[in-house]
Amino acid sequence: MLEKIYKKLDDLGILVICISLLALLTHNYFRGLTVLWAIVGILFIKRDGYKKIGLELPILIYIATLFLSLISPLDLKSSYKEIYRHLYGFVAPFMIGQFIISEEKKRKYIGVVVRSVTLFFFIKTNLMIFKILPSKFDERYVPLSINPVEFSYIAGVLAIYIWAEFLREKNKNKKIFDLTFVLAIMYVVLQTKTRGAWLGLVVAVMVVYVFNSREVLKNIFKSMGAFFSLVALGYIFRNSEFILKYYNRIMSITNTKTDYSNTARLIAWKMGIDRFKEKIFTGWGYKVKNPYPTGPEGANQVLDHPHSDYVAYLVGGGIIGLVGYLYLMLSIIIKALKNIENIYWLIMIGIVSYTLIYGVVEALFQVSNSLFLFLVFLGIVIEKKE
Repeated sequence: MLEKIYKKLDDLGILVICISLLALLTHNYFRGLTVLWAIVGILFIKRDGYKKIGLELPILIYIATLFLSLISPLDLKSSYKEIYRHLYGFVAPFMIGQFIISEEKKRKYIGVVVRSVTLFFFIKTNLMIFKILPSKFDERYVPLSINPVEFSYIAGVLAIYIWAEFLREKNKNKKIFDLTFVLAIMYVVLQTKTRGAWLGLVVAVMVVYVFNSREVLKNIFKSMGAFFSLVALGYIFRNSEFILKYYNRIMSITNTKTDYSNTARLIAWKMGIDRFKEKIFTGWGYKVKNPYPTGPEGANQVLDHPHSDYVAYLVGGGIIGLVGYLYLMLSIIIKALKNIENIYWLIMIGIVSYTLIYGVVEALFQVSNSLFLFLVFLGIVIEKKE
């Protein structure tokens, strides 16, 4: 029985990866996915033996810093749940990292999933813009019934993936095909009106372009030239009907009087830093239910969503928690640079860049779907060592 399963294990592995990506890219994670990762990963281990993923130490240090936050948590139950959620997610790099699937098969089937979801988002976004389908948010079009912030992370990951494939594609017809999808998902991201995602995606796209070839310095100048040219064109034509709404959205970042999102962030960051100063090393534990006033009519938020991954780690885990997070991200970047010829590591360095920049203004890893999507891609790209 096991021998028959072993023969079909590669197909089973790619099926689990595609199901996982389809679920996470449509914001439909369920715990059964983690069970699937574990079962199939164990089967690969039994067949081929355990193979080091090369990131065991930074992952274990990161998890250890989460547990250190339990030294004196403000809410033990909430903190424990947050750690439990992370443990579920980190099954992905350890278990999916054991899958042995040819790059050709991965690119073929993952590419189908990524492009299918992109097409779905593009069509549904336009149906909402033209009022054929209702939109949950005013002037912020999100093709999934979730917050624009969460959706923008998903769409950004799709954009980075297709952009990397576009850059590495040699066939001209396929290159045009990929470029069409890049423009489609970029358009979708624009419609979310999420400024942090825009900035993060611009940086990620530039990073992927820079490291796409060995001519790094030349690519830096090219990407910077393209960026400033686009900025200049945007400014020159800022009063055009198409550009004005995006220009106004970007410039609204300086409005701290009437823009609720700006006000909420400033209050959350100040509150978070103040709480961090009281427990510098191990923090208050994660998901701190500490209300603070923000917005009109005395509205309140809680400090478990401080609008920044960095503030979230400082409040939850103190200096130790933030260092654990940054050490993990830095370790992934170093490994990616060592394996940059592999397209999946090129994609991963883009996703890390996106997460780090976007995470300045949003608490991305405090959302299960964003964290798990990141970790599943990490599992997919990991190059196993004998």
